[in-house]
Amino acid sequence: MSHLSLNRVFLIGFLPHSPVVRYVPSGIPVVNFSLAVYRTIPSEEEKEWIDYLNIIAWRDLALFCGENLKRGDWSFVEGRVQARTYENSEGKKRRAYEIVASGVKLLSYPENKKREEVTENGSR
Repeated sequence: MSHLSLNRVFLIGFLPHSPVVRYVPSGIPVVNFSLAVYRTIPSEEEKEWIDYLNIIAWRDLALFCGENLKRGDWSFVEGRVQARTYENSEGKKRRAYEIVASGVKLLSYPENKKREEVTENGSR
């Protein structure tokens, strides 16, 4: 029996820090970065909050992010939510949620740079 399921997110936000590419032991590039996304709570005061979401990108997309995304840039991120468990320093099991990016589009860019978009399979 198949179950109807959907795990897809679309986010627009800004980078509080520039991403840095690192390589796993097998040589595959990976980048982790935060995306700051505004959230408005409807009320009389219209308060605005910022959620910092963890993004992870692999391979060509990681290289694109490392070369093109900088602190303060506005970006569009498409991907899926992934949950993982780990043990903290006290030995307690914790759960972390992150967005595994399948596409990133730079929304703000310097005049002398060409706007680019890369997807998970490396197409531009």
